[in-house]
Amino acid sequence: MHVHVYLSVFSYPSLPKTRSADESAYFPLETILLDCGSSALRALSYDGWNWTNDSSHFGASNSESSFAMSRASSEETSVPDVPYMIARLFHSMFIYTFNVTPGSKFIFHFYPDSYMNVHASKSFLTVTAGNYTLLRNFNAYLNGKHIKSAYFFKEFIVHVENHTLDLTFSPTTNASGGYAFVNGIEIVSMPLSLYYQGNNVSAMKTMHRVNVGGQRIPPNEDTGMSRSRAMDSSYIFGEAFGVENYKFDASITYPKEVPAYIAPQGVYETARSIGSVPEININYNLSWTFPLDPSFSYLIRLHLCDISRNIAKTNQRAFDIFINNQVIERGIDIIALTYGNDIPLYRDFTILIPNLIMKHDLWLKLHPNLQRKPQYHDAILNGAEIFKVSNIDGNLAGLNPSLKNESSVDGDEPSFSSSSSRTSTEAILIIIGSFLILVLAISLGVYLVAFLRRRNLEWTKKENTRITINRLIQAIPKQELYIFNVEIRIHHHVRHQNLVQLIGYCKEEHERVEVGMYATDKATKGRACNISYADKARHYLHSAMAYPIIHGDIKTTNIYLDRNWMPKVSGFMPSRLALAMSSNSCIRPNMKGSTGYLDPEHYWLQNLTEKSDVFSFGVVLLEILSG
Repeated sequence: MHVHVYLSVFSYPSLPKTRSADESAYFPLETILLDCGSSALRALSYDGWNWTNDSSHFGASNSESSFAMSRASSEETSVPDVPYMIARLFHSMFIYTFNVTPGSKFIFHFYPDSYMNVHASKSFLTVTAGNYTLLRNFNAYLNGKHIKSAYFFKEFIVHVENHTLDLTFSPTTNASGGYAFVNGIEIVSMPLSLYYQGNNVSAMKTMHRVNVGGQRIPPNEDTGMSRSRAMDSSYIFGEAFGVENYKFDASITYPKEVPAYIAPQGVYETARSIGSVPEININYNLSWTFPLDPSFSYLIRLHLCDISRNIAKTNQRAFDIFINNQVIERGIDIIALTYGNDIPLYRDFTILIPNLIMKHDLWLKLHPNLQRKPQYHDAILNGAEIFKVSNIDGNLAGLNPSLKNESSVDGDEPSFSSSSSRTSTEAILIIIGSFLILVLAISLGVYLVAFLRRRNLEWTKKENTRITINRLIQAIPKQELYIFNVEIRIHHHVRHQNLVQLIGYCKEEHERVEVGMYATDKATKGRACNISYADKARHYLHSAMAYPIIHGDIKTTNIYLDRNWMPKVSGFMPSRLALAMSSNSCIRPNMKGSTGYLDPEHYWLQNLTEKSDVFSFGVVLLEILSG
């Protein structure tokens, strides 16, 4: 897979003159908030803004038969009344007309419920703004299910050249009772140079906007443009364990080149860093993953501000930035660029996601730069924004997610459409596939029964053990003692929901004890279930740090289940990684594996790699499927 990366650097040629947030805040020239379908002249919304009805913005070409209004059938208490409980429905093309200044931003709000006794699953919508296609065959029901939210919004940025903005809404389904709807529309002007670079007048769609290390920032706490920022915890790779986030009473001072409307102070007052242990940091990446649509270019903006009280001079913290495993900037030193603490800057990068069938995950990684020999091996990030850029045809639309989140579907052929829309060939394939799945399920069930009976005697002898102790009593050479200490640090930082966790250790003379939280006896009886989750733990060990952690002994007896039937992989000892971090290259890890699961290449050549774990996991799958 080839990903093209282009860099746009925002730098400071001289010592910047700073200003407070109030001096450079942005005040929109117009703010239009429409509670679509409502008859009220003014209503107070959930975020404190005044909303009006949409009747004054109907295009002259609209006929009365082309639109209607309806209140949602299900009035959930968790859904704000404005602008979500009432919708404007379209049965044919409908145009909204706005008189605005150039450079507007607008947001569409959706509450996918039943309107006029027709479920939102039958609503497919196409929205255009001039020559740009913002949504195509968009189904709010599928998108709401995918993000597990009852209501949501879609944000777009379109450059308006003449002072008129026409938004055209069209239903795009042939299904019986099909329609299109929208609950609310926001239009807020913005600075022309906020996101556009040079003569770039492409439209953009906001894909992700996160406040790294901090809480969600709602629209009413933005700097005049109603932007919302989510927490980054759901994007952190490895579930945020082993990653430090912190907030100081920072007094953010905006330089002239970074006005306050770039991002509110709440973004720069919080941050996330790798940690405080150099031995760990040099082998660890601070990583996030963001799902994106393929075949588009993206603008990625990273917000940086050093608020740590331990960093005050140049070359104390320098780090590299990676996007999709490619280095896009090396040795960035925030203090050297801003000349002090609590002064923000940002970096813009443009990437191209190749033409793929499925959705693509963008990887953002930060890693300490060792070539510059900084005082601290660390990295820091305060915020991130990712925008999809319209293609040469002016298109921004992506595919709808499927109900099972396994693939994307075109809105014209929804996965829940009637059987008449499928061909006979597809129906036959579905029947054959269902039969094969049934046979496989029955075979697996028969095997599991036999498997459990065969080992029943062993289980009856076990107590409901919750803790397992790895105890070593022997004379430990000095070099191996160093490795043991590093292993404990690694265990502390390696955290994943499918790994058995270290809860304590002991060092006393020649005795070394590691204590790990395990599984209950009930869980032990179902080791074979949800095996795919166990493989996620293997993948985490191989990719969470700069150097892979080799498990070395993957087998069924090292895979347990907790009380929620979630697999937990145990028995891993990161000696391979500890060896790489040790200055004594003569020490060899004692990782022999288990007969039957052992990689033949490692057995003969003593060459332990990630492929050894993959081989062992394949044997586990074979054992489960064949018995």
